[in-house]
Amino acid sequence: MVYPIVIIPIIVGCVAQLIKFLLFVIRHKKIKLRFFFTSGHMPSAHAAFVVSLVTLIAFFDGILSTTFTVSFAFAYIVIHDALQIRTNIGYNGKVINKLIREVSGIKKENYPILRERVGHRPIEVLAGTVLGFALTMFLIILLENL
Repeated sequence: MVYPIVIIPIIVGCVAQLIKFLLFVIRHKKIKLRFFFTSGHMPSAHAAFVVSLVTLIAFFDGILSTTFTVSFAFAYIVIHDALQIRTNIGYNGKVINKLIREVSGIKKENYPILRERVGHRPIEVLAGTVLGFALTMFLIILLENL
């Protein structure tokens, strides 16, 4: 039963990214392909993907398996990165952009504008987590009934 463990998280991640794209289109009232590849925002595709993987391994191998333990640790690292590390990178970008705007005597054109929104808010990760679990369970049930 290897194929669902490979395919379902990819489907879940793509669905999360598609939802994010549609929310961007609705919010900005225009369609830009780059919206599909953006990081951060609602829902977290990273969280959806790793929670899908953890859910599948729990379902097929059990929560006492080594693979579940490894996948859980992997999910923790990815979600921690999305919530903490990448959020801090965005904050640093915001501060650096402000400094470049306010400091006189420097050539502003020599400094690229840094992204200020790289990580996720907790609600975005929660939405990705719920989406990842729910869609994975739906797809497991769907595949078992085929």
